Amino acid sequence: MKTWITYPAALLLGFSTNLLLGGWAPYEMTLDIVVPLIKQLGLFIVFPIVFVTFASAVASIRRFKEGGRLFFGSLVWGLISTLALSFVGVAVAMYLPQSTQALALSSSAVPSFSFFDFTTLKEMILSGNAFNQFTATTLTLLPLMFIAWLLGIVMKPDREMARPAYVVLQSFGEVMYRLARLFTAIGALFLLFLSADMCRNLPAMSALIEPSKLFFLALGGVVLAVILVILPLLFMILTLFRGGNPWRVLIGSYPSFIITAMTGSMLFGTTSLLAVAQQNNGAKKRAAGLSVPILTFVGRGGSALVATMTIIFIIQAMTGASVEVTHMVYIALFSALFSLLSSFSIGLEVPFIVVMVLQGIQMGAHPVVLATVVTLLPLLQMAALFLDAASISFGSVFTSRIVAMKERTPLSHMI
Repeated sequence: MKTWITYPAALLLGFSTNLLLGGWAPYEMTLDIVVPLIKQLGLFIVFPIVFVTFASAVASIRRFKEGGRLFFGSLVWGLISTLALSFVGVAVAMYLPQSTQALALSSSAVPSFSFFDFTTLKEMILSGNAFNQFTATTLTLLPLMFIAWLLGIVMKPDREMARPAYVVLQSFGEVMYRLARLFTAIGALFLLFLSADMCRNLPAMSALIEPSKLFFLALGGVVLAVILVILPLLFMILTLFRGGNPWRVLIGSYPSFIITAMTGSMLFGTTSLLAVAQQNNGAKKRAAGLSVPILTFVGRGGSALVATMTIIFIIQAMTGASVEVTHMVYIALFSALFSLLSSFSIGLEVPFIVVMVLQGIQMGAHPVVLATVVTLLPLLQMAALFLDAASISFGSVFTSRIVAMKERTPLSHMI
């Protein structure tokens, strides 16, 4: 897929369209109608795709006896990358000057958040009727993944009568990958509308950036550093320099980072991440089908990084003094821990982590911290999801590479 060309072109065209038509009533009305439909379409399509591809992946790894390696590889990448990125946030905050002008602090009342109700999770997975799990929620993939996991286990073709069912499931998996690739290809058209919508909101965003230039300059710099250096370096180290060129992985998958950040939903980006992992980056279907859904839960290092930076910056802006290193370490560890649960609160990952960390370090729900997070939420979420998608994309390729790493790739071929 030529998404590395079409997606940047769609971004530029969307910005140009807004410059030409911004303020025109029919144009504004079109965006108000089309943008919510695009986001709804992304949710509509991701659940059947993940269900079938996850089930076919589980059945395939059962056949090839790779389940332990793939599952363990996904967890290793998710946990190590999340911890690493969380401490990157600490490193950036530690070496930036402390100033009450670092952020535009809000003094609004403590906002109320509507997070996922974890008490309902057991009923979603172990409900009286398994078919209820297909419609139980649009906030998490976990109930579907549980049913798909059971289906994949029993689909192992170890008996003659089970082989036709296995073949049919694998055929459906290929169909779903084709659907994901089609959705990703026409995603450039979706991105045109999404970028135009973001462009018309730039004045409001610039009003947030102007009094918080130091913070957003640091955030932008760390996003580039993570994408271009830290994640590729981590990929090479964990694959023992035998996983190929990590920057090719980046070129093949960065459009998925953009569409995920623009929609503000990891669920929307999951379809694209599956497609580019298999089509552009050569990940095995069984590795991508297993690792991408799993990493949407355990590979949220971007959200952990943004939450860590935000908490430390706001505290320093409030007090005008540096946070103790010990407290920074606690904040980073708690951010990494609670990022594992943040995927249940779609669109509110950063506030969820911030609230849980503040309770964990016994600061309570500090009104200034939470009000400031809500004020800056659109920009914080974009940065967090961009990094989350990048981490998941590298993780899916890493999981595929560790299954069949052959010769060590020469360093000269990686540069």
